Amino acid sequence: MIGLFVVASSVIKRQQEFGEEVKRKVSELLKEEEIKVFDLVVDVKSAEEIVRKLKNEISGCIIVVATGGTQQITRTLSTINKPTLIWAHPSQNSLPSSLEAYSKLKDSYPVKIFYSPLNSTALPTINSFIRVCKAIEKLKNSKIGCVGESPTWPLTPTVERTIKNLGPSIVKINVSELVDKMEKVDIDKAKKFCDALKEKFGEIEVSDDDVFKGCKCYFAMRELISKYKLSAITIRCFDLLSYNFTACIGMSLCNDEGIIAGCEADLQATLTMMIVSFIADQPCWMANPSRIDEKRNTITLSHCTIATKMIKNFSKATLLPHMESGKGVAVRGPLENREVTLVRLGGNLNKMLIARGKIIRSDMREKDLCRTQAEVKLSGKVRDWLDNTLGNHQILMYGNWESELIDFCKFKKIEPIIVK
Repeated sequence: MIGLFVVASSVIKRQQEFGEEVKRKVSELLKEEEIKVFDLVVDVKSAEEIVRKLKNEISGCIIVVATGGTQQITRTLSTINKPTLIWAHPSQNSLPSSLEAYSKLKDSYPVKIFYSPLNSTALPTINSFIRVCKAIEKLKNSKIGCVGESPTWPLTPTVERTIKNLGPSIVKINVSELVDKMEKVDIDKAKKFCDALKEKFGEIEVSDDDVFKGCKCYFAMRELISKYKLSAITIRCFDLLSYNFTACIGMSLCNDEGIIAGCEADLQATLTMMIVSFIADQPCWMANPSRIDEKRNTITLSHCTIATKMIKNFSKATLLPHMESGKGVAVRGPLENREVTLVRLGGNLNKMLIARGKIIRSDMREKDLCRTQAEVKLSGKVRDWLDNTLGNHQILMYGNWESELIDFCKFKKIEPIIVK
């Protein structure tokens, strides 16, 4: 729940009356949004009581500063210590009071100041704030299943605490458990599912047995997700090749279903996938930056799996062998030529690299790159992206989500590195 509180001074009667008028106005303006509007707050004691009662009930807080003389009330409400949007408007000394409160809060609490008339022009910012609050709440107490040890970030108690500070906890799962689950999959159910999946793709360049194994892996992944109540799963994929199958189909389908699935037991990239998918409420793509072209200002991304919901045209989508090994099943398909955001969480989860761009071509079918391929022309400079890199895997999401990601970073004390 997002709580909205209008604050007004009670020193002069007409200030309180104006506060009630503001409350009526914003209640009408936001009636379609996922927000609960509370009673007008006119003193610090009432604000303290709200914090005491609602600290564990709300996931975000919007404070509309109706009048001046309210900085102490605003500061008290903000100690609820949830993402907070301080909304200043153009009259009744709202902005001066908001600035005074924000200046005292910004270094210690997850707050953002926002200036706008009390009309529909505020809605994009309000909706963006709601998305970020919901993502932060969803991360809280979520679980990531790590199948096999992470090769890039071994799971030590310190690493687990670092991840937990962002929200999720880690469930360690042996690769052998995934393989055992595969052996127990209902054969008839898997075959029926496999036949339906093959109908979906325009081209099949692998054997029926390989597709069947890929589908069994998907069912086994779903068993693990259910058993451990996972919000996300990441697998040390190359460990599966000795069993002559890949997890690429399972990764693709789980991401379709809102269960974040990250490749190669890359926990930092999987966490990034969780953040962006929870904010945008859509699948995203983990991919290798395989080439850069500074003259064209482009990055070519590739990977052997992608959520099927991101594929533009299934008549051109293909199931074919995994690129490096020639084993199992990978997914290839064209993406939409549209605006995208590239994101990567890195360091000690204290930095996030954000770059906007546009897909200018995809499905190039180059044999020496992973199967799904796309070239992205950045809005900022490729050289700046390269100089500030936080790791290999980049997370691509359709649309411009820079503003939401910057807010997420602000509320979670992460340094955003924007490629401009």
